[in-house]
Amino acid sequence: MKTSIKFLLLSGLLIAGLGLINSCDKIEEPYTVQTGSSDTAACPVPDFPVVTQVKKRVLLEDYTGHKCVNCPKAAQIGHELKTQYGDQLVLLAVHAGFFANPASGQFSRDFRTEAGTAWDKFFGIGMVGNPNGMIDRKGFSNNHIVGPSGWAAKVAAELNTNPAIDLQMINEYDAAERKLCTHIKTNFITTLSRNLKLVVLLAESGIVSPQMNHDADAGDVPVIENYVHNHVMRGAISTTWGATIATAGTANPESLVKSYKYILKDEFVAEKCTVIAFVYDDDTKEVLQAVEAAVVK
Repeated sequence: MKTSIKFLLLSGLLIAGLGLINSCDKIEEPYTVQTGSSDTAACPVPDFPVVTQVKKRVLLEDYTGHKCVNCPKAAQIGHELKTQYGDQLVLLAVHAGFFANPASGQFSRDFRTEAGTAWDKFFGIGMVGNPNGMIDRKGFSNNHIVGPSGWAAKVAAELNTNPAIDLQMINEYDAAERKLCTHIKTNFITTLSRNLKLVVLLAESGIVSPQMNHDADAGDVPVIENYVHNHVMRGAISTTWGATIATAGTANPESLVKSYKYILKDEFVAEKCTVIAFVYDDDTKEVLQAVEAAVVK
């Protein structure tokens, strides 16, 4: 009996050891981890091109509302910065707070989102008032809110920093099903021991809807009837606070891919939508890198 038990134990250990050897043979650093909220049958992961040049991209969040009389001027400032920096500046208009509340009549449309409202409350922007924003969410928790007059200097300063990670994005859209498959690849340029999360969201431009205004240089006063709302956050594709992609004390892979399946609502115009993704430090809330790509190429 004892001999049989020993034989079984040794056999089990041998099989387990062979299994470990076989599985380890399949993993060679550098390696890529592929994960996501959708299965690969629904959204197969594509091949990403090799990155030849890494550049810093900055996220500018403009917290706004269609009843905010100073917001059109702030949007102009954001547009001018976007024209200056191109794809190195990712603009996001977050409709949240008192001035974003819908009202009867011409302001009945509701551009608020669950994630945008949560961010507005967490960062306390609505309590300060609109228009205000954040540049890469730096300065949390005491000086992260930046008024429009300070956006240019903060954006320039952030663009002058060296990125620790790079983000790539590939979007695939099925118009018949209104199905979006978005794939985001995080490339770790340097070794990081930080708790990092990835947020992915949908934005839309070219939305025509009335906007309150009191600056004649920005448009008609007191209401711009055919105001064009751009970079409007339409919702989070990931969860509000994103998915964990790195944990402090754990070695980083060379790269990591997350894929998401998302069905666009009928009211969204796919050709005017973009996907925005950003990685941030969960402890400091600082955004380390951002990227944006059109839903329809």
